[in-house]
Amino acid sequence: MPAGTSPSEEQRDTHQNKKDRYRAMREVRHTILRLVGDHYRIPAGTHRSWQGCNLDLTGVTIDGSMNFNDAVFSKGWVTFAGAVFSGGMVAFGGAVFSGGAVNFSEATFSGSALSFNDAAFSSGSVSFYRATFSDGWVHFGEASFSAGIVSFREATFSGGTVNFEGATGLPPIDLLSVASGASSSATVTLPPSWLPPNPYS
Repeated sequence: MPAGTSPSEEQRDTHQNKKDRYRAMREVRHTILRLVGDHYRIPAGTHRSWQGCNLDLTGVTIDGSMNFNDAVFSKGWVTFAGAVFSGGMVAFGGAVFSGGAVNFSEATFSGSALSFNDAAFSSGSVSFYRATFSDGWVHFGEASFSAGIVSFREATFSGGTVNFEGATGLPPIDLLSVASGASSSATVTLPPSWLPPNPYS
């Protein structure tokens, strides 16, 4: 369109239609995300429970809320590989990772809040391989790392807040080395028991 000219009525209508379709699809996506979380919180062995099922959310944009609070991941796999967490709250508070696999490899955390408060990692695997934390916050407060594999191999902390305050057990694989190379604009909080001793104390 030449500079200084106004969009035609047809162009305005086309633009508005695109915006309306985007809003409608966003509402559908949010509804789907909410239903997924609901099904995973239903106890295994009961009607409509998805615990133990495989779920592929590779590359999805998550800009709404998902509730996995108190879900049990004892088998099967859930993958968020390459997903973009750009808004909303994704909650794994009190979740139990006692088998199976949850994959956040190459995911980007650019604005969401992700909570693993009081989660228990006792078996299975949770991977943040090459994940990028650039904004928003991820909270592992009071989480328990007693067994299993939790990995932050080649993850990048370039911004936002990642908090492990009050976490117990052994630190996830490569977390300490990744945290030591975090950008100055990122805030990474680790429990004192995971920090190397101060040679000058």
